[in-house]
Amino acid sequence: MIALMRMGTKFCAMLVMLGLTVALSDCAAVPFGVPKAYPGHPIITSGVFELKGGVRLPYRLYPAQGKLRAVVLALHGYTDSRDAWVLLAKVLNARGIAVYAPDQAGFGATAHRGYWAGAPVMLNEARQMAVQLRAQYPHTKLVLMGESMGGAEAILLGASANPLPVDAYVISAPAVWGGDALNPAYRETMKVAAFFAPQKRLTGGSVHVKASDNKAALIEFGEDPLTIHAPRVDDLAGLVRMMGDAQAACARFDKPALILYGGHDELIPKEAMRRCWEAIPARAPVVLAYYPPDYHMIERDLERAVPSEDIAGFILGEGVQSDAPSAATVFLAAGG
Repeated sequence: MIALMRMGTKFCAMLVMLGLTVALSDCAAVPFGVPKAYPGHPIITSGVFELKGGVRLPYRLYPAQGKLRAVVLALHGYTDSRDAWVLLAKVLNARGIAVYAPDQAGFGATAHRGYWAGAPVMLNEARQMAVQLRAQYPHTKLVLMGESMGGAEAILLGASANPLPVDAYVISAPAVWGGDALNPAYRETMKVAAFFAPQKRLTGGSVHVKASDNKAALIEFGEDPLTIHAPRVDDLAGLVRMMGDAQAACARFDKPALILYGGHDELIPKEAMRRCWEAIPARAPVVLAYYPPDYHMIERDLERAVPSEDIAGFILGEGVQSDAPSAATVFLAAGG
Protein backbone atom coordinates (compact mmCIF):
# COMPACT_ATOMS: atom_id res chain seq x y z
CA MET A 1 0.00 0.00 0.00
CA ILE A 2 2.74 2.42 0.89
CA ALA A 3 4.21 2.27 -2.61
CA LEU A 4 1.21 4.26 -3.79
CA MET A 5 2.91 7.30 -2.31
CA ARG A 6 5.65 7.13 -4.92
CA MET A 7 3.54 7.46 -8.06
CA GLY A 8 4.10 10.39 -10.43
CA THR A 9 1.76 12.91 -12.01
CA LYS A 10 2.86 13.25 -15.68
CA PHE A 11 0.15 12.35 -18.14
CA CYS A 12 -0.23 10.12 -21.21
CA ALA A 13 -3.43 8.68 -19.74
CA MET A 14 -4.98 9.52 -16.44
CA LEU A 15 -5.28 6.80 -13.84
CA VAL A 16 -7.11 7.72 -10.68
CA MET A 17 -6.40 5.26 -7.93
CA LEU A 18 -6.74 5.55 -4.16
CA GLY A 19 -6.96 9.32 -4.40
CA LEU A 20 -3.67 9.62 -6.30
CA THR A 21 -3.25 10.83 -9.91
CA VAL A 22 -0.57 8.81 -11.67
CA ALA A 23 0.75 8.52 -15.21
CA LEU A 24 1.38 5.61 -17.48
CA SER A 25 4.18 7.69 -19.00
CA ASP A 26 5.95 7.25 -15.67
CA CYS A 27 5.77 3.49 -16.09
CA ALA A 28 8.33 0.91 -17.08
CA ALA A 29 7.83 -2.69 -18.15
CA VAL A 30 11.01 -3.91 -16.47
CA PRO A 31 11.54 -7.09 -14.44
CA PHE A 32 11.38 -7.01 -10.67
CA GLY A 33 14.41 -9.22 -10.17
CA VAL A 34 15.57 -11.13 -7.11
CA PRO A 35 16.05 -8.98 -4.01
CA LYS A 36 19.62 -8.82 -2.77
CA ALA A 37 20.93 -7.76 0.60
CA TYR A 38 23.48 -4.97 0.84
CA PRO A 39 25.45 -3.37 3.71
CA GLY A 40 23.11 -2.21 6.44
CA HIS A 41 20.12 -3.95 4.89
CA PRO A 42 20.30 -7.72 5.37
CA ILE A 43 17.59 -10.13 4.28
CA ILE A 44 16.68 -12.12 7.37
CA THR A 45 15.09 -15.50 6.70
CA SER A 46 14.22 -17.67 9.69
CA GLY A 47 12.50 -20.44 7.75
CA VAL A 48 10.04 -21.30 5.00
CA PHE A 49 6.39 -22.29 5.06
CA GLU A 50 6.08 -25.33 2.79
CA LEU A 51 2.61 -25.23 1.26
CA LYS A 52 0.62 -27.31 -1.21
CA GLY A 53 1.76 -27.39 -4.81
CA GLY A 54 5.37 -26.84 -3.87
CA VAL A 55 4.79 -23.23 -2.80
CA ARG A 56 7.45 -21.90 -0.44
CA LEU A 57 6.88 -18.69 1.49
CA PRO A 58 9.93 -17.45 3.42
CA TYR A 59 9.25 -16.02 6.85
CA ARG A 60 10.98 -14.06 9.56
CA LEU A 61 10.48 -15.22 13.12
CA TYR A 62 10.53 -12.58 15.82
CA PRO A 63 10.96 -14.90 18.84
CA ALA A 64 9.31 -14.43 22.19
CA GLN A 65 11.44 -13.56 25.18
CA GLY A 66 11.01 -15.78 28.20
CA LYS A 67 7.99 -18.03 28.47
CA LEU A 68 5.95 -18.30 25.29
CA ARG A 69 2.47 -16.89 25.90
CA ALA A 70 1.06 -16.46 22.38
CA VAL A 71 1.92 -16.90 18.70
CA VAL A 72 1.03 -14.44 15.94
CA LEU A 73 0.83 -15.04 12.19
CA ALA A 74 1.42 -11.56 10.75
CA LEU A 75 0.31 -10.60 7.22
CA HIS A 76 2.02 -7.52 5.82
CA GLY A 77 0.61 -4.71 3.71
CA TYR A 78 0.80 -4.04 -0.02
CA THR A 79 4.37 -3.91 -1.43
CA ASP A 80 5.69 -4.66 2.07
CA SER A 81 7.34 -7.79 3.42
CA ARG A 82 8.27 -9.87 6.46
CA ASP A 83 10.20 -6.84 7.73
CA ALA A 84 7.04 -4.84 8.40
CA TRP A 85 6.85 -5.93 12.01
CA VAL A 86 10.28 -5.00 13.39
CA LEU A 87 9.08 -2.22 15.70
CA LEU A 88 5.88 -3.86 16.93
CA ALA A 89 7.66 -7.18 17.45
CA LYS A 90 9.96 -5.58 20.02
CA VAL A 91 6.94 -4.85 22.19
CA LEU A 92 5.24 -8.20 21.60
CA ASN A 93 8.38 -10.29 22.02
CA ALA A 94 9.09 -8.67 25.38
CA ARG A 95 5.63 -9.82 26.52
CA GLY A 96 6.21 -13.44 25.52
CA ILE A 97 4.55 -13.22 22.09
CA ALA A 98 6.26 -14.81 19.08
CA VAL A 99 5.60 -13.35 15.63
CA TYR A 100 5.82 -15.39 12.41
CA ALA A 101 5.91 -12.94 9.51
CA PRO A 102 5.87 -14.49 6.02
CA ASP A 103 6.38 -12.82 2.67
CA GLN A 104 3.03 -13.26 0.95
CA ALA A 105 2.73 -14.52 -2.62
CA GLY A 106 3.99 -11.89 -5.05
CA PHE A 107 5.84 -9.90 -2.40
CA GLY A 108 9.14 -9.92 -0.56
CA ALA A 109 11.38 -12.67 -1.89
CA THR A 110 8.70 -15.05 -3.13
CA ALA A 111 8.99 -16.87 -6.45
CA HIS A 112 6.66 -14.58 -8.42
CA ARG A 113 7.70 -11.32 -6.81
CA GLY A 114 5.85 -8.33 -8.23
CA TYR A 115 2.90 -10.23 -9.73
CA TRP A 116 -0.56 -10.33 -8.17
CA ALA A 117 -1.33 -13.88 -7.06
CA GLY A 118 -5.04 -13.23 -6.53
CA ALA A 119 -6.99 -12.95 -3.31
CA PRO A 120 -8.14 -16.62 -3.32
CA VAL A 121 -4.52 -17.78 -3.53
CA MET A 122 -3.34 -15.45 -0.78
CA LEU A 123 -6.22 -16.36 1.52
CA ASN A 124 -5.69 -20.07 0.94
CA GLU A 125 -2.00 -19.74 1.72
CA ALA A 126 -2.73 -17.77 4.90
CA ARG A 127 -5.10 -20.54 5.93
CA GLN A 128 -2.44 -23.19 5.34
CA MET A 129 0.09 -21.26 7.40
CA ALA A 130 -2.39 -20.87 10.25
CA VAL A 131 -3.09 -24.61 10.17
CA GLN A 132 0.62 -25.36 10.35
CA LEU A 133 1.17 -23.02 13.28
CA ARG A 134 -1.83 -24.48 15.11
CA ALA A 135 -0.34 -27.95 14.69
CA GLN A 136 3.03 -26.69 15.90
CA TYR A 137 1.54 -24.86 18.89
CA PRO A 138 -1.62 -26.83 19.78
CA HIS A 139 -1.92 -25.42 23.30
CA THR A 140 -0.80 -21.84 22.73
CA LYS A 141 -3.01 -18.89 21.85
CA LEU A 142 -2.78 -18.25 18.10
CA VAL A 143 -3.66 -14.87 16.60
CA LEU A 144 -3.89 -13.73 12.98
CA MET A 145 -2.65 -10.17 12.57
CA GLY A 146 -2.85 -8.13 9.39
CA GLU A 147 -1.93 -4.60 8.38
CA SER A 148 -3.54 -2.71 5.48
CA MET A 149 -3.74 -5.34 2.68
CA GLY A 150 -3.07 -7.97 5.32
CA GLY A 151 -5.90 -6.45 7.34
CA ALA A 152 -8.24 -6.87 4.38
CA GLU A 153 -7.22 -10.51 4.22
CA ALA A 154 -7.86 -10.91 7.94
CA ILE A 155 -11.39 -9.55 7.52
CA LEU A 156 -12.06 -11.90 4.60
CA LEU A 157 -10.71 -14.89 6.52
CA GLY A 158 -12.63 -13.99 9.67
CA ALA A 159 -15.84 -13.58 7.67
CA SER A 160 -15.39 -16.96 5.99
CA ALA A 161 -17.87 -19.76 6.61
CA ASN A 162 -14.83 -21.95 7.17
CA PRO A 163 -13.10 -20.23 10.12
CA LEU A 164 -9.37 -20.35 10.67
CA PRO A 165 -7.93 -22.32 13.60
CA VAL A 166 -7.00 -19.10 15.38
CA ASP A 167 -8.23 -17.66 18.64
CA ALA A 168 -8.43 -13.99 17.67
CA TYR A 169 -7.58 -11.35 15.08
CA VAL A 170 -5.66 -8.08 15.21
CA ILE A 171 -6.51 -5.92 12.20
CA SER A 172 -4.62 -2.67 11.68
CA ALA A 173 -5.82 -0.02 9.21
CA PRO A 174 -7.50 -2.62 6.98
CA ALA A 175 -7.62 -1.85 3.26
CA VAL A 176 -11.39 -1.52 2.85
CA TRP A 177 -11.50 1.33 0.35
CA GLY A 178 -13.30 -0.63 -2.33
CA GLY A 179 -16.71 -1.70 -3.54
CA ASP A 180 -19.40 0.86 -2.74
CA ALA A 181 -16.91 2.78 -0.61
CA LEU A 182 -14.80 3.65 -3.66
CA ASN A 183 -15.80 6.30 -6.18
CA PRO A 184 -17.28 4.46 -9.22
CA ALA A 185 -15.17 6.61 -11.56
CA TYR A 186 -12.03 5.36 -9.80
CA ARG A 187 -13.10 1.75 -10.20
CA GLU A 188 -13.89 2.12 -13.89
CA THR A 189 -10.68 3.99 -14.64
CA MET A 190 -8.72 1.28 -12.87
CA LYS A 191 -10.42 -1.40 -14.99
CA VAL A 192 -9.61 0.46 -18.20
CA ALA A 193 -5.98 0.94 -17.22
CA ALA A 194 -5.63 -2.71 -16.22
CA PHE A 195 -7.11 -3.79 -19.55
CA PHE A 196 -4.98 -1.61 -21.82
CA ALA A 197 -1.71 -1.53 -19.88
CA PRO A 198 -1.69 -4.35 -17.31
CA GLN A 199 2.07 -4.85 -17.40
CA LYS A 200 2.98 -1.20 -16.89
CA ARG A 201 4.72 -0.32 -13.66
CA LEU A 202 3.82 2.89 -11.88
CA THR A 203 6.83 4.98 -10.95
CA GLY A 204 7.59 8.59 -10.16
CA GLY A 205 8.82 10.68 -7.28
CA SER A 206 5.75 12.72 -6.37
CA VAL A 207 4.58 12.08 -2.84
CA HIS A 208 0.91 12.78 -2.23
CA VAL A 209 0.22 10.75 0.87
CA LYS A 210 1.81 10.77 4.31
CA ALA A 211 1.65 7.20 5.56
CA SER A 212 3.56 7.82 8.78
CA ASP A 213 5.16 10.64 10.72
CA ASN A 214 8.18 8.42 11.39
CA LYS A 215 10.61 9.50 8.67
CA ALA A 216 13.22 6.97 9.77
CA ALA A 217 10.71 4.12 9.35
CA LEU A 218 9.70 5.37 5.90
CA ILE A 219 13.34 5.56 4.81
CA GLU A 220 13.93 2.06 6.15
CA PHE A 221 10.93 0.82 4.21
CA GLY A 222 12.11 2.46 1.00
CA GLU A 223 15.63 1.05 1.33
CA ASP A 224 14.57 -2.45 2.33
CA PRO A 225 15.60 -4.82 -0.50
CA LEU A 226 12.36 -6.75 -0.01
CA THR A 227 10.11 -3.77 -0.69
CA ILE A 228 8.26 -3.80 -4.02
CA HIS A 229 8.80 -0.56 -5.92
CA ALA A 230 6.73 0.54 -8.91
CA PRO A 231 3.91 -2.04 -8.84
CA ARG A 232 2.16 -3.18 -12.02
CA VAL A 233 -1.19 -1.71 -13.01
CA ASP A 234 -2.89 -5.11 -12.97
CA ASP A 235 -1.40 -5.69 -9.51
CA LEU A 236 -3.12 -2.55 -8.23
CA ALA A 237 -6.35 -3.64 -9.91
CA GLY A 238 -6.16 -6.86 -7.92
CA LEU A 239 -5.72 -4.87 -4.73
CA VAL A 240 -8.79 -2.78 -5.53
CA ARG A 241 -10.86 -5.93 -5.99
CA MET A 242 -9.61 -7.29 -2.68
CA MET A 243 -10.49 -4.04 -0.92
CA GLY A 244 -14.01 -4.21 -2.31
CA ASP A 245 -14.39 -7.79 -1.13
CA ALA A 246 -13.10 -6.84 2.32
CA GLN A 247 -15.50 -3.92 2.60
CA ALA A 248 -18.41 -6.23 1.79
CA ALA A 249 -17.13 -8.84 4.25
CA CYS A 250 -17.26 -6.43 7.20
CA ALA A 251 -20.96 -7.25 7.55
CA ARG A 252 -20.08 -10.92 8.08
CA PHE A 253 -17.11 -10.49 10.39
CA ASP A 254 -18.02 -11.84 13.83
CA LYS A 255 -14.78 -13.18 15.33
CA PRO A 256 -12.89 -11.92 18.41
CA ALA A 257 -10.85 -9.04 17.08
CA LEU A 258 -9.14 -5.74 17.71
CA ILE A 259 -9.48 -3.39 14.74
CA LEU A 260 -7.27 -0.29 14.78
CA TYR A 261 -7.51 2.91 12.74
CA GLY A 262 -5.57 6.18 12.92
CA GLY A 263 -7.07 9.64 12.84
CA HIS A 264 -4.46 10.81 10.31
CA ASP A 265 -4.77 7.85 7.96
CA GLU A 266 -4.47 9.33 4.47
CA LEU A 267 -4.67 6.03 2.59
CA ILE A 268 -7.96 4.60 3.90
CA PRO A 269 -10.59 7.38 4.03
CA LYS A 270 -12.61 7.84 7.18
CA GLU A 271 -15.84 7.24 5.27
CA ALA A 272 -14.64 3.80 4.15
CA MET A 273 -13.61 2.81 7.67
CA ARG A 274 -16.86 4.04 9.18
CA ARG A 275 -18.81 2.05 6.61
CA CYS A 276 -16.91 -1.10 7.57
CA TRP A 277 -17.16 -0.56 11.32
CA GLU A 278 -20.87 0.22 11.15
CA ALA A 279 -21.46 -2.97 9.15
CA ILE A 280 -19.86 -5.28 11.70
CA PRO A 281 -22.62 -7.25 13.49
CA ALA A 282 -23.53 -5.75 16.85
CA ARG A 283 -23.10 -9.13 18.54
CA ALA A 284 -19.57 -9.59 17.26
CA PRO A 285 -16.83 -9.69 19.95
CA VAL A 286 -14.93 -6.94 18.19
CA VAL A 287 -13.05 -4.08 19.87
CA LEU A 288 -12.84 -0.98 17.70
CA ALA A 289 -9.89 1.26 18.49
CA TYR A 290 -9.36 4.77 17.12
CA TYR A 291 -6.05 6.60 17.59
CA PRO A 292 -6.38 10.31 16.66
CA PRO A 293 -2.60 11.02 16.44
CA ASP A 294 -1.74 8.03 14.24
CA TYR A 295 -1.30 7.60 10.49
CA HIS A 296 -1.77 4.54 8.28
CA MET A 297 1.35 2.76 9.48
CA ILE A 298 0.14 2.74 13.08
CA GLU A 299 2.73 0.32 14.41
CA ARG A 300 5.59 2.35 12.89
CA ASP A 301 4.42 5.84 13.79
CA LEU A 302 6.14 8.01 16.38
CA GLU A 303 2.95 7.58 18.45
CA ARG A 304 3.08 3.76 18.20
CA ALA A 305 3.60 3.12 21.93
CA VAL A 306 -0.09 3.26 22.90
CA PRO A 307 -1.52 1.12 20.08
CA SER A 308 1.39 -1.34 20.40
CA GLU A 309 0.61 -1.86 24.09
CA ASP A 310 -3.08 -2.19 23.27
CA ILE A 311 -2.26 -4.91 20.75
CA ALA A 312 -0.14 -6.78 23.28
CA GLY A 313 -2.83 -6.49 25.95
CA PHE A 314 -5.53 -7.71 23.58
CA ILE A 315 -3.48 -10.70 22.46
CA LEU A 316 -2.77 -11.71 26.05
CA GLY A 317 -6.37 -11.31 27.14
CA GLU A 318 -5.62 -8.34 29.35
CA GLY A 319 -7.87 -6.00 27.39
CA VAL A 320 -7.22 -2.65 25.74
CA GLN A 321 -6.06 -0.24 28.41
CA SER A 322 -6.11 3.04 26.45
CA ASP A 323 -9.15 5.15 25.65
CA ALA A 324 -9.03 4.12 21.98
CA PRO A 325 -12.36 2.21 22.17
CA SER A 326 -14.08 5.31 23.54
CA ALA A 327 -12.46 7.38 20.82
CA ALA A 328 -13.85 4.89 18.28
CA THR A 329 -17.36 5.48 19.62
CA VAL A 330 -16.90 9.22 19.16
CA PHE A 331 -15.46 8.66 15.68
CA LEU A 332 -18.52 6.65 14.64
CA ALA A 333 -20.92 9.13 16.20
CA ALA A 334 -19.34 11.93 14.17
CA GLY A 335 -20.73 10.35 11.01
CA GLY A 336 -19.58 11.16 7.50
